[in-house]
Amino acid sequence: MPRCPNPRCQANYPPGTDQCTNPFCQCLLPEAIVAGRYRIETLVGMGGMGAVYRASDTFELEQVALKVLTLTSSNTMDKETAVERFRREARYARQLKHQNIVPVLNFGQDGKLLYLAMPLVTGGTVKSLLQGESPLPTPQAQRYLNDLGEAIDAIHQHPQQIVHRDIKPSNLLIHQKDGRLVVTDFGIARAMQQEKALTQRGWSLGTQHYIAPEQEIGKAEPASDIYAMGVVAYQMFTGLLPFQAIVKSRGAELPAPSTLNPALPPTVDPIIMRAIDIDPTKRYPTAREFADALNKALQAENNSSASTVVDTIVPTGDANIIIRSLIPEHPCSRCGRENRSSSRFCRYCGHSLSDTSALVTGVYQVGYMSDIGRQAKDNEDMLLIAQGLCVTFTPPRPFGLFAVADGLLGPQGKSAGGHNASRLAIETISDVILPLLTTPSPSQHTPGSKTPAGQPQSNRPLPVTPPPETMLAQWMRDAVRQANQFIYHRNADYDTTIASTLTTTLLYKHHLLIASVGDSRAYYYNKSKGLQCITTDHTLAANLVKADLLLPDDVYKSPKRNQHYRYLGQNYQVVIDLFQCEVEVEDSILLCTDGLWHMVRNERMQEVLAQGGDPQKLAQILVHEANEAGGEGNISAIVIYVK
Repeated sequence: MPRCPNPRCQANYPPGTDQCTNPFCQCLLPEAIVAGRYRIETLVGMGGMGAVYRASDTFELEQVALKVLTLTSSNTMDKETAVERFRREARYARQLKHQNIVPVLNFGQDGKLLYLAMPLVTGGTVKSLLQGESPLPTPQAQRYLNDLGEAIDAIHQHPQQIVHRDIKPSNLLIHQKDGRLVVTDFGIARAMQQEKALTQRGWSLGTQHYIAPEQEIGKAEPASDIYAMGVVAYQMFTGLLPFQAIVKSRGAELPAPSTLNPALPPTVDPIIMRAIDIDPTKRYPTAREFADALNKALQAENNSSASTVVDTIVPTGDANIIIRSLIPEHPCSRCGRENRSSSRFCRYCGHSLSDTSALVTGVYQVGYMSDIGRQAKDNEDMLLIAQGLCVTFTPPRPFGLFAVADGLLGPQGKSAGGHNASRLAIETISDVILPLLTTPSPSQHTPGSKTPAGQPQSNRPLPVTPPPETMLAQWMRDAVRQANQFIYHRNADYDTTIASTLTTTLLYKHHLLIASVGDSRAYYYNKSKGLQCITTDHTLAANLVKADLLLPDDVYKSPKRNQHYRYLGQNYQVVIDLFQCEVEVEDSILLCTDGLWHMVRNERMQEVLAQGGDPQKLAQILVHEANEAGGEGNISAIVIYVK
């Protein structure tokens, strides 16, 4: 039965339904077909200019990001303006060919749906990296600003002198393959030459904190994008927006970036301040000049301190690991909603914001590593490490979502696109579960609130809500089921045989839930109880052990340990093992692919976990020992320490 993918709706519909009928939602449902070629898989995000879905292009045999706008009378802007803005975004992005700009592959109209097809970028956004008011590592921020400068100049060099007008962290994506920054969303961009404005009353063109003064009065120009880049630079280097820095400093003037980030040299201060000057004529003429000035100042600092400073920054562009952090800024301890750092009371429920520290510190310590091994040609494994604040249930509490997936080889041990399968599995788990955990429940009404139609709330009792553990278990099953169906459809559409194992773990209030298909394992370690393997292997060797036809120790040498009878992508329906238990403070959870447990026995795993200490060090020890034992396959491990 199709379910609306919008976490605020989640209405169920009979089979064959393509679109949610809720007038305030209207999301496309999984399996819906757009323009006869794009099969909807899941919702990625929603905004003022439509919704973005992950979809399968059945013509080009690839996955895409599909941006869709439904034309109805309930849209805030009129139909003509909506159509023109959508076409303008498609036209600009298709004309701008640059490695730091997300291109448009196709666009058109299907009935009441306008759609844009773009490459799927799954490395996250700069906004997701700027949570918690912490600056980015200086080399990382510098690299992103160089990429942003290249993109902005490419936009401005268009013959019609395009101005993006909405440069902000949520429109800056990180490419999953090489970690480069790419710019997206040309929904409110405008060419300075031969193009009429599309401003309407009630529509704000741009995002408040990044809008240049001249843009606020409707006179956007290329210098306006330089201003927005300057604000982004200030935020990357300090962790704060300019207005937040003024509030925190309790002064009348904007603090210099180096006063907020000791790792930043003072020579950077005038460069950033020039970029955000209120006079557009005093800003840098191009984004490249702005980025070059920053490079020169930072290089001078590196040269002067090269003899005493060791660079410990590790590149984050690992193609086998997805890391997500979803901690709201200044969250309320009652409803979990995000608030301004200067607020004393929650703007949603009125609760005092003086007791939020436990919400953002009560996360789990995690160590992780993925290695190709000694004998494999490619690393087919994928890892997910996601932590955040669950605001679906009250009171809000931290959660941890972790997963390992092992892409399976084809016949004769040949590569069969296993990494595509494992990545698809991990991305689906992330895309399905995280919005459910981090979106406030529709039933969380505040005093005096009204329904969308403006009517007071009814006095009728709300339906009984299942316990959180029951809902979390259902979400886990649904996510793994969808991951299996997406891989199955991929095989059917593209005539491939990709497959993957998947073991995913959700920690919430010391309650552990594990969903598993295949032979990637989950272990639970307690000081008094020792190490327990929680999951069950879905291999022929495991079945022989269960039938007393094979000794447990012989599994490690049996060739049938690599023969799976259950995995993702095999059939449209899959049986999912679900395990639940309570964990205690100082317990550890280990997730690993078979490349680890094939090489390292359970007794040795227990000895390593019993050492305690830094989980990252423990993960590295386990992977190292698997390699020393032969490293027959890809080796991946996630070690989670319960605080």
